Amino acid sequence: MNNHSILVIDDERANFEVIETLLASDKYELHYASSGEEALANVDTICPDVILLDLMMSGMDGLAVCQRLRLMRKWRSIPIIVITAATGKSVLALCLDAGADDFINKPVDGLELRSRVRSMMRTKKQFDRIESLSRLQQNNITSLENNLGELVGDLAIGFVTELSTPLTSIQEQLGELSDNLESFNKNQVRYLVDLANKSASNIQKTTYKFWTYLDFVVEKKSPSSTEICDFKAIVEQISIVQAQWLSRENDLLVDLSPANVSATDKHCELIVKELLDNAFKFSEPGVPIEIYGRAIDRSFHLWIRDGRSDYPIDRPIDRANADDRELGLGLKVVKKIVDIYDGGFSVDTNDDNETTVYITLPLSTAKVN
Repeated sequence: MNNHSILVIDDERANFEVIETLLASDKYELHYASSGEEALANVDTICPDVILLDLMMSGMDGLAVCQRLRLMRKWRSIPIIVITAATGKSVLALCLDAGADDFINKPVDGLELRSRVRSMMRTKKQFDRIESLSRLQQNNITSLENNLGELVGDLAIGFVTELSTPLTSIQEQLGELSDNLESFNKNQVRYLVDLANKSASNIQKTTYKFWTYLDFVVEKKSPSSTEICDFKAIVEQISIVQAQWLSRENDLLVDLSPANVSATDKHCELIVKELLDNAFKFSEPGVPIEIYGRAIDRSFHLWIRDGRSDYPIDRPIDRANADDRELGLGLKVVKKIVDIYDGGFSVDTNDDNETTVYITLPLSTAKVN
């Protein structure tokens, strides 16, 4: 029996039955979803090799389904054949832009359908083989080289850069104390000592970030499907403490929906601490720090930004991968954690030098005790 699986997405059951009849001779394992929402909810369970997608459906149409699938890392490469009664180059262009690999016009011809499906099956098989070989090569040959290059190169430079500022500050403060100790009053001495203490604290935090990042690079941690973190609670607890410590409670704007994400509490705490530390560090007092989070599909989307922007916050910013060489140690830690859970990470700075950090983490499917 053929082990290949096909998911047919069509709001008309009769259309599925036609396809089932036309493909009967090839003995594929056929699955049916009567809507785009149903298909997205069950695609991980079905694990199809090819998707046959009706273009015109009530609710979420075929183009929207195709776009959603292409945003899901696991299903970005799955062949999608759009089935439509519409004709013309504009329809083809829309399908291809949405991420479809091929399309078939209605009424569906059995010979054409079988031929297109077989072609996509071959494509999927070739892609899987290449991807498997690529992963094997990366794990066995380049992994050590990449890790050492990262630690010795970009990370070492970033570590030295982040240490140099507080070290220089301590040196200047001690020098000023040494030169003016007899003339300074107690308040002036206390002020310089407090500045030196803060600089020493920054050195300690930077060192901790370095070892945390080193741990992620070397250990190659793997997530567990049973991990649950109340992300909203973590954000609310940590943001209040950090804002109060900096006397910037009035600058903090928090708007998050409840969400249990599939990550450990420790990792979530690290993410929130580093994102907030970065936001406060690069914004002046009085500039608002906005924290916005929503559960969308099966991921929790979090935006943290300093300043106010005109573009709407209810949609993700560009998810292009941030260049590690341009990130500080804190954001490097965040990116490593997000990568562990197969999430998304990006940084965007607008013309007014207002920065938005955007991440996604998978929502937990485990039951809360």
